[in-house]
Amino acid sequence: MSQSEAAGDSAVINPIDAIRLLRPVSGVLLPRIALYAQLAGVEWAEQKARLSGMLAITLLGFASVLCCMLFAGVLVTTLSWDSAYRIQAIVAVIVVYAAVAGIAWQRFRSASALSAEAFAATREEFAADIALIKSKL
Repeated sequence: MSQSEAAGDSAVINPIDAIRLLRPVSGVLLPRIALYAQLAGVEWAEQKARLSGMLAITLLGFASVLCCMLFAGVLVTTLSWDSAYRIQAIVAVIVVYAAVAGIAWQRFRSASALSAEAFAATREEFAADIALIKSKL
C-alpha cells in the first residue's frame, strides 16, 4: 500500500470511530443540546413578540396618521380657500405630512435594526461550544 493511499484512508472518518469518540461526551452533549433548544425557544418568543409589536404599532400608526392627515388637509384647505395663502397652506400641509412620514420611517428602521441581534445568545453559545470541542479533539 502506498503512502498516498494511506493518507487518503486517514482523511475518511469511520462513523463507528466518530461514535466512539463522542460516547464519553454524550452525557454532556445531550443536556447541552436541550439547553440550546430552550434558549432558541426563548429567543424565538422574544422575536415573535417584537415583530408582533412592530406590526401593531405600524398598523395603528398608519391608520392614525392617515386619518389625521386627511382631516388636517381638509381643514387647512377649507380655511384657506378664500385667502391669498391657499397654495402656501396646502404646501405646508404636504411638508407636515412628509415630516410625519419621515419620523415614522426612522422609528420603523430603528425597530427593524434590532433583528441583527436575533438569536445572538444562541449563536455565541454554539460558537463557544464548537471552539471547546475543537480544542479537545
